[in-house]
Amino acid sequence: MKSCSKHIVAQVLWRCMCIAAVALLARFPAGAAPRPATKAALLAQLDALVDSGSSLDAQVERRITRYRKAFDATPQARVRFIVANYLFYGYRKYRVDSALYYARVRVKLASSFASPDSLASALMNEADGLKRMGRFNDALQVLSGMRRSSYTRNSPYYYYLYHSIYYSISQQLTGADEIAACNRRLERYRDSVSWVNRHDPLDYCSNEAEIMKSRGQYRESLQYLRQFERRHPLLVQHNAVFWFTMGDTYERLGDNDSAMLCMMRSAIIDKQSNNKTYTSLQRVAWMLYEQGDYERAYRYITCAMHDVIAARAFNRLSSVSEYMPIITTAHEQQQHAMRVRRNISSLAVAISALVMGVLLLLLYRRNKKLAATRHALAVINARLKELNEELNRMNVRLSESNKIKEAYIAQLFNVCSGYIDSYEKSRLSLLGKLKSGSIKSLETSLKSSTTSVQLKTLFHNFDSIFLELFPGFVERFNGLLRPDERISPKAGELLSPELRIYALVRLGINDSVKIAGFLHYSPQTVYNYRLKVRNKATMPKEAFLARVKTL
Repeated sequence: MKSCSKHIVAQVLWRCMCIAAVALLARFPAGAAPRPATKAALLAQLDALVDSGSSLDAQVERRITRYRKAFDATPQARVRFIVANYLFYGYRKYRVDSALYYARVRVKLASSFASPDSLASALMNEADGLKRMGRFNDALQVLSGMRRSSYTRNSPYYYYLYHSIYYSISQQLTGADEIAACNRRLERYRDSVSWVNRHDPLDYCSNEAEIMKSRGQYRESLQYLRQFERRHPLLVQHNAVFWFTMGDTYERLGDNDSAMLCMMRSAIIDKQSNNKTYTSLQRVAWMLYEQGDYERAYRYITCAMHDVIAARAFNRLSSVSEYMPIITTAHEQQQHAMRVRRNISSLAVAISALVMGVLLLLLYRRNKKLAATRHALAVINARLKELNEELNRMNVRLSESNKIKEAYIAQLFNVCSGYIDSYEKSRLSLLGKLKSGSIKSLETSLKSSTTSVQLKTLFHNFDSIFLELFPGFVERFNGLLRPDERISPKAGELLSPELRIYALVRLGINDSVKIAGFLHYSPQTVYNYRLKVRNKATMPKEAFLARVKTL
């Protein structure tokens, strides 16, 4: 059973050591890669860390959960005492009330197995938790109630607690005598811290620099810190206290740019380790405020306030509350000014939009009028085009009429002249027969008729003149008829009676009575011819007649 119990204890301790080692490696990356040194690079890194608070919290919670499972997994008081130490330091800068709880658990466990050194370690943890919660008098009471031993006399932690408690108290004092007395105590404990830290170069360096600063030796303190940085670059690379001390020294010397770079390094290390009890980020926020970067200063001081409240680190509230009202007021004034500018810009945009809208409306109305004018002009132009075409058609018809008149007037003179010559010849012939007394020959001449010959001559002349005026009339007219119903003149004729009737229609004579008088037909004969042709047409009567007039 004892062997089995020892095996379980060894497993729990090994698990806790592995968890601590992994956390340490995650916090301090291996290698000596140089950190960003420019202000812009450091601010970008710090911005990212401020914005990723929840993810960093999740990492710490997972690590603490593994410690708690290890704590609950063992019944051994000494092992639980050791694991509770991991839990205390896991919560120490993350959630102070939980750290105080596990410090008191350690006190109970140390009392159960009667180990004075273990009890002293646990009581110092309890005083540390009380101090971080701002209960300075309770913390001093715990420390003063401890039994002094070689363990406490050689413990840097013991003197650190006294020094940090009195330093926090000195920040709250107002009376000159009280501050002087507190500073004397601080001086003694600071010397004690240096003595017990003589084998720890980093803590010894930071404490010696603080001693020089307390004496007003700022340049010597800065020179000492910079020499230590050059000799031990890896040792100071991830130490927030070192960079905070150097930044504070630069600030006291008036080198605010260098002070800000150091404070930002310290704040980055604090945020990477998820330390919520820091003071560096508050100082960075104040420096940004002094430089006029109110937006980022407000974000940083708000983050610091949230972290202090989340950690229950009430001893840091004074460092935050000292800056927060001023930064918040400046930020609100800046936001108000930005809102005023935005409102002015919005008003200007609205006025511009209104003016633009009015201009667009006027332009729309003008374009609408122009469109109406263009439409009216288009209508007028179309009408003018129609009138022009109609005028052209009238000119063509007038030209045709003139040609027809000229042709038929000339023919009329020829026919009339021929009739006059024929009449004169007939008169002279009849007169001669009458004088010679050839009554029978005279009777025979009077009985004979030349009308049909004359009509044929008239029709032939009409046809020839018409076809000279409209040479393609027959072909175009037949194009209006069905293919099997087309009309062709007889041999020796130019036009058939049907074609001659519609030739007169083409010349503008549409009245059947007039057509009958011209052609020496009866009106019924003309009507029958026209009806017969219309029945052969490929289109209705009105369309057929209109097309004939345009052939």
